[in-house]
Amino acid sequence: MLLLINNSILSPSKNLKELMELKDIVAVSGQGGLHKIIGRTKNGLILETIGAGKKFATGYQDRVSILEDISMYTLSGDMKLSEVLYKAHNAGNVPAAKDDAKAQRKFLVDLIQLDSERVYDSDIKKFFTWYNALKDVLDFSKLVGDAKPETTENTSEETETVEVKEEKPKKTAAKKTATPKATAPKNTTPKTSTKGAGASKTTYRPKSV
Repeated sequence: MLLLINNSILSPSKNLKELMELKDIVAVSGQGGLHKIIGRTKNGLILETIGAGKKFATGYQDRVSILEDISMYTLSGDMKLSEVLYKAHNAGNVPAAKDDAKAQRKFLVDLIQLDSERVYDSDIKKFFTWYNALKDVLDFSKLVGDAKPETTENTSEETETVEVKEEKPKKTAAKKTATPKATAPKNTTPKTSTKGAGASKTTYRPKSV
């Protein structure tokens, strides 16, 4: 019994479990091609080059990019590489890595509305190089879960309702105005001595110094 998968015939010994997932595939700066993660070390990863079978280890100095974390610029925002690969696989007639750069760009513009002003020809060529390297070994059915739907930013103004309690005016007691007390005028009439009739007036004499 033969299985028809991804437009290629596989023997019963090869099944879907043997296909790779995008989270296990990386690109290493300075190393050609794509590589599958087959192990880990204290300082990095143990990789196997897809197609060549070459195994090597990475270190702290190596720049490793996991394909699952890569995105492409589109007119509506960033699109994950997993979604681009999935769309390209379903569309069919994917250009090869050596095809004309204009044809490659037009394919992506029609497919995902590629932002041509931000994506270089070298990046587009790299995408098609990766796709053609993965088209027979990648489990494209697993990309559906990785491809998240695009979310549009909510531009409507959200108004926060705040309950405002009406503050009742405080009752202020009328200030009492102090009524000035009526004071009897002091008697400024000089005191007179009442000793005996015909007593003379007493006058204030300053003390001698």
